[in-house]
Amino acid sequence: DTIRLACYNCVGSRKLTAYIVPLAILNGILRETLLQPLGAFSLPVSGLLLCACILCIAIQLIPRIPGLQARDTWLMGAIWFCLTNLFDLSMYLMEGQSFWAYLQTFDLSSGNLWVLVVLTSLLAPSIGFRYTVFKSASRT
Repeated sequence: DTIRLACYNCVGSRKLTAYIVPLAILNGILRETLLQPLGAFSLPVSGLLLCACILCIAIQLIPRIPGLQARDTWLMGAIWFCLTNLFDLSMYLMEGQSFWAYLQTFDLSSGNLWVLVVLTSLLAPSIGFRYTVFKSASRT
């Protein structure tokens, strides 16, 4: 029963994914067009913006999933983590780049905060859930 509920909640998170994917694409467009003049700062700024967007979406929409429990958010985060990495890897491969080029995005010394983005996608459902619990507890 727990597995069924967890799977239901992850499937129910399609709405969340429907918000995150377009934001990630817009973030890439923003980075390539408007943030490019920042030079070396464009990657970190873009990464931080995407992390903030993922967290905001999670905080706003996670509480709306009926029957969600804390343990479900970890499975949801793991699914987001995998999908985020698979989506980005597929973009690299479609552009003719190698798997090794994708792995370079995890190198913090280059200014790329991709590792922070994928960790945010892993933790965001749990953070969104816990924020809601904390917020409702502080009202009482």
